Amino acid sequence: MNFVKERLGKWIQAAIILVVGILCIVAGATLGGNNPLDAQDALNAISMVLGIVLIVVGSLSLCLAILAGVMTKKGFAAVAFPGAILLAFGISMVVAKYAFDFIRVLLIVVPYLLLCVGAVVLLDAIFTFVMALKDKKMKEALPSFIVGVLVAAASIVLGALCIGEDPVIAFGAQLIVFGIVVVLVALFQVLVTFVKLPDTVVIVKKED
Repeated sequence: MNFVKERLGKWIQAAIILVVGILCIVAGATLGGNNPLDAQDALNAISMVLGIVLIVVGSLSLCLAILAGVMTKKGFAAVAFPGAILLAFGISMVVAKYAFDFIRVLLIVVPYLLLCVGAVVLLDAIFTFVMALKDKKMKEALPSFIVGVLVAAASIVLGALCIGEDPVIAFGAQLIVFGIVVVLVALFQVLVTFVKLPDTVVIVKKED
């Protein structure tokens, strides 16, 4: 019973993330092109799910803040402020259904982020390799150089394919990939409640 109580909150959070990921996949699959209006039902469902969650969390936070104020006989405005913000966001999200706008902005920004990050990783790999050549440590630096170049190339190519008004990777496909990533995050979050991740061990070797 204690096992369930300790992990129930994480399971509920993972379930919400999973639902959002599945809705993103459904919305991306139902898109006929780059127009998100073709999958309006799934997109509105994302707003409803996130909005309801924010309303519940915000309401509970407000109730706890008010209860704490009554019990301590002190003002509770400062403590209740975050709950009020969450409640306002939740109500507005249910009414205006704008949650997908955040996802769309994220999908617009990510390709440019991939390009910039990829360029930085590539420059860093080249710089490190050149320094290794000067120090005559080419064999040690070669594996990391190859990995860096491959990661940089993948990031730059993927970012370039997602940029533009009519990108090679259509908006629907980008949304599906985003949904898959969200689903994997939810599944991983559930997994770590059953399996303990290995701790990081640092070994310090003392030399005379």
